[in-house]
Amino acid sequence: MKQLFILICIFSFYFSFAQKEKSNIELDSIYAYREYSKNTNSSFNKRIVYAKKAIERSKNYGEDSTIIKSQKALSSIYLNQLNTEKLKSVNFEIIKIASKIKDSAALANANFILGYAYDEESKQDSAYFYYSKAVKQYEALGDTKDYINVLSNMSYIQQSERDYIGAEINTVRALKTLEKLPNNEENNFAKWDKYNLLGIISGELKNFDKALEYYNLSISVLEDEPNAYYYILYSKNNIGSIYRRKGDYPSAIKIFNTLLEDDSLYANDPESYANIKANLAYSKFLNNDFVSEEIGEMFSEAFKISSVMEDEIGIMGTSTYYAEFLKEIDQVDSAKKYVNLAYKIAKNTKTNSFVFKTLITKSELEKDSSDIFLNKYIKLNDSLITAERSMRNKFARIDYETDVIIQEKEAISKQNLWLVITSIVLLLSILLLYIIKTQREKNKELELAQQQQEANEEIYNLMLSQQDKMDEARAVEKKRISQEIHDGILGRLFGTRLSLDSLNMVNTKEAIISRENYIKDLMEIEKDIRKVSHDLNTDFISHASFSDMINTLVETQCTAYGLDYKTKMNHDIKWENLTNKTKIHIYRIIQESLQNIYKHAKAKLVNIIVQQEDNLISLSIIDDGVGYDSSKQKEGIGLKNIKSRVSAIGGKQKINTQINKGTTINIEIPI
Repeated sequence: MKQLFILICIFSFYFSFAQKEKSNIELDSIYAYREYSKNTNSSFNKRIVYAKKAIERSKNYGEDSTIIKSQKALSSIYLNQLNTEKLKSVNFEIIKIASKIKDSAALANANFILGYAYDEESKQDSAYFYYSKAVKQYEALGDTKDYINVLSNMSYIQQSERDYIGAEINTVRALKTLEKLPNNEENNFAKWDKYNLLGIISGELKNFDKALEYYNLSISVLEDEPNAYYYILYSKNNIGSIYRRKGDYPSAIKIFNTLLEDDSLYANDPESYANIKANLAYSKFLNNDFVSEEIGEMFSEAFKISSVMEDEIGIMGTSTYYAEFLKEIDQVDSAKKYVNLAYKIAKNTKTNSFVFKTLITKSELEKDSSDIFLNKYIKLNDSLITAERSMRNKFARIDYETDVIIQEKEAISKQNLWLVITSIVLLLSILLLYIIKTQREKNKELELAQQQQEANEEIYNLMLSQQDKMDEARAVEKKRISQEIHDGILGRLFGTRLSLDSLNMVNTKEAIISRENYIKDLMEIEKDIRKVSHDLNTDFISHASFSDMINTLVETQCTAYGLDYKTKMNHDIKWENLTNKTKIHIYRIIQESLQNIYKHAKAKLVNIIVQQEDNLISLSIIDDGVGYDSSKQKEGIGLKNIKSRVSAIGGKQKINTQINKGTTINIEIPI
């Protein structure tokens, strides 16, 4: 009996140990699959497979907290993908399990992500609903960082939906929490964001002095931050706009002029430069103290830059202001052109503030149709007021349910609907464009550096190849001259010497005549020796080296692009009279032209003609491609680069093109 008891104890021990070992193995596999799902070097599809395997094994393991962690891994992948439907699905599952086990942190995180998903889908009421749940849960947990982030998202939703009171309340709540945190770079930029949003809200409520106070505070918190240049630029531009809306045009003009004093602004951020230029022109126009030509040039420059950058918002804003100016100076046709363009963009982008502004201008320009435009204005205004009230009531109900409501009736009376919409859209657009532009400029710099490196390597390889050809040609020529001396000149000298030796002692008349003939032969041999000496002293390919480089370039590029080509080059061109800078620019112009033809022209044949006329080198590049309408189509980057290079070497350029009739580029370069 005692032995049986011992056997049962031993069996129970080993069974428990085996179960625990099996459980540890299962848990290890779950951890491994989660780690695989976090490997950013793998594709999204592979990572999703690993995360789903982790969830499946977690369910088999049977522990809810483990399932939640595996589901969070899958949620993170969908978040990076911005797959909002699947992101919502997995977080609804997390909420079910987290509610059962009362995991407050998991609930708060899932509600935050659900709010973000609905926010991305522009379903603002649903987004606000889940944000409001998350903010209450984060507040209870004491998670200040996420609490501030959720409040910020709620504020931006309310501001975009014109619930300025609610937006101001939540922004102040976030700011008060931030003030309790240490002063560091992350927290200072967060404060800038909150002060800037409060400035926007105060501006929309026409509380301009308060708006200026908030914008100045946003600048002050970033004064010691090294990476705050564009944030401060944005705030100062907002200050200028507030002064203009306030009617203090001299102060607005001073602000915009100060911003434009930065010589690097145009190069680093042309979109912001164009926006500030348009704001300056508009402020001067409203100040009624301007020279028409100066204002016109400023608007024109801002419009051209926005057009080149394909900045629709910039085009819309500049065109709206420009139309008002043109109307004032009685250029009615031009004013109609720009206001119609602005109206079209405003409608397409649903920028209602500019729809309002352009409708008013159109009614003033087209007197016969003014009633139509004013009726459109009234209908749009009424619909926005109705939508605004409806959305504000929704937010109020949500705030009531989550105990986050404070009334500020005084601010409501200061609202001016169409001015509010104008400023909100403009300021938000500048912020979004700044972020997009910064990333785009970084990508362009990297691409340009890579292209420059490839071009330098290509030129270096061509120069090495050309040098090899020159060395080979010199060797062949030296061998030819050596054979000519040995087989020709030396043979003739030897024969003449022997003949003269035989006649040395003879003084007959015939001998004298023979000696004279041999002397003539010696003179001919002397001429041959001089010719050979001259050939040895002349670098027979020195004048053709750059021509060969051009021929090699055309052959290499056209072969790579699948283009037929013809080259015609005047052999009398004195390349040695040109500087290396000019040669490099000529080489680059041909290279850029071939790239343009390959990318845009859809050509089959390219002709390259290089000739010298007096003190000019004429370069013609002709293709049989689709051409383009030069009166409608703007110059691309390639043509601008060519134009810049031609200008750099003091040349002249002319482009002849017609649709379906090809393109001819004629360039004259002074020697």
